[in-house]
Amino acid sequence: MSPNDDEPIWYVAYGSNCRRERFEAYLTGGRADGATRQENGARDPRPPARSEPFWFPHGVRFVGNSAKWGGGGVAFLDHEPGGRAPGRRYLITRGQFDDVAAQESRRAATPMPVDQLVAGSVTALGDGFYDGLLAFPPIDGIPVVTFTSPRPPTSRPPNPPSAPYLGTILRGLLEVHDEPVESLVAALMAAPGIAAGWTTAEVVALASK
Repeated sequence: MSPNDDEPIWYVAYGSNCRRERFEAYLTGGRADGATRQENGARDPRPPARSEPFWFPHGVRFVGNSAKWGGGGVAFLDHEPGGRAPGRRYLITRGQFDDVAAQESRRAATPMPVDQLVAGSVTALGDGFYDGLLAFPPIDGIPVVTFTSPRPPTSRPPNPPSAPYLGTILRGLLEVHDEPVESLVAALMAAPGIAAGWTTAEVVALASK
């Protein structure tokens, strides 16, 4: 255990972790609804102390292919700012963040260099799925960090996400954002990869499934 494991951090999510039930599988272990893989859980299984809406000053795109969600593209945050994507922020501990990041990239947990990150610049830790760390300006003096692909997602062709994956994202956003479903779906439809496989009406319908 690192001496700063219990220090707070805002983890900001833009993919399936927007849904609290799915995110907490990374803390307590188990399989999230719609996913096919069991998660190991974190050393500290406590739930987030707080959860609030968040808007990224970056775009999101769907690329690659996820067997865990039945195929289809996966959400990654663009490395460069531009655009506006809805998300969710969770107040957790640094130790929990280390464990979540490790499970996302299927590797052993190591302390993330949170204090060395430069806001707005991606720091690549390895070649795992989400081994790129991206920090944003602190909120109330607490670091704000997410992870994305270690290489720019713009270097890969878009691929539409599966229904379980996209539905999980949308339902998570609706849990925390006080906005009409149509508004959130419009923001999602701007992400490269979605419009190639989904209509607006089809995505709206996922909210009730």
